[in-house]
Amino acid sequence: MFWKLSRSEETKNLFPCLKLASKYIAEAKHHSAKKHRSSKDSVAFLCGESGIAAVSAVIAHSQGNGHDAENEVKIFLKGHPICATDGGYEADEVLVGRAGYLHGSYWLNQTIASKPIANETVTAICKVILTRGRRIAASLQTAAPLMYEYHEKTYLGAAHGICAILHALLESPWFDRDDNGQFCVSPTKLSDIKNTIDYVLTMQNHEGNFPTRHDSNRTLVHWCHGCGGAIYLFAKAYLTFKEEKYLECCRKCADTIWHQGLLRKGPGICHGVAGNGYAFLLMYRLTEEMCYLYRAAKFAEFLNSPTIAEQLLAPDRPYSLYEGLAGTVCFLVDLLTPLQAAFPFMDVFEKKCA
Repeated sequence: MFWKLSRSEETKNLFPCLKLASKYIAEAKHHSAKKHRSSKDSVAFLCGESGIAAVSAVIAHSQGNGHDAENEVKIFLKGHPICATDGGYEADEVLVGRAGYLHGSYWLNQTIASKPIANETVTAICKVILTRGRRIAASLQTAAPLMYEYHEKTYLGAAHGICAILHALLESPWFDRDDNGQFCVSPTKLSDIKNTIDYVLTMQNHEGNFPTRHDSNRTLVHWCHGCGGAIYLFAKAYLTFKEEKYLECCRKCADTIWHQGLLRKGPGICHGVAGNGYAFLLMYRLTEEMCYLYRAAKFAEFLNSPTIAEQLLAPDRPYSLYEGLAGTVCFLVDLLTPLQAAFPFMDVFEKKCA
């Protein structure tokens, strides 16, 4: 949050932002060092050590401390051997799995000019994700070429499910274009990824939402579960493949969020009002249609309402980036410069790979 504040011309002088960012990340590193973690924790981005290392690297880089930034990147890369191995580590999702590690890699390459995460590092993980997705889809006998499980549940949403995993694959060097304008990915890989995206698209209901799981009809309007997170996959698919059906899917997601997305679970970005507000900022960047900026502003306005005031500290971690106030501040800062706005670690518009 403080690093984000330091990037905005309108907020960077309100606090000693980078100094505070450095203080908080040092505390996170201290607490992490006291825990008895397994080597697998080096993979977890949103809930583990790789995320701490990545944020620490970016803060050090922003302070002009290249040596510390390099050391933190080395700590981040400790998670790579586990991610790039098929077997022994079963999580592919965003919070603790391979997709989260990939999104962290892309963010590092976006924010550090030297782009410290090599293409080969990324594609090695993508190959494992693809292999695992094919194997799980075959075992479950799904119509989709790829499928993923988390604790034996086939989640669809951005936190634990296939949407953020497919998004991570679309961000990879496989979808760079060669001199002839063709993707660098093989036809077989391309077919499996795109056909799975299209399969997930068929699960969008008449309201514009998605079920929480592949085998469930339950719906939620969150970033973590439902259209509030699925919209990022289909925005990236639209930018990648230029097919109108993906943009239409995004419009339906945004309409559902507008009608049902003023949540009573706190202000945060995982399952709160700010997270759903981010979807409108995404749509504004995608289309530059003012109705989406208006909707984002209205969700920000609701954050100042008595209803939210009563729920401000309701989340389990009320000050955190994803559940609490830190993420809410990021949303409000992004509202100041909406054409540069991006949900934390999921900017679909930036090419992040070296």
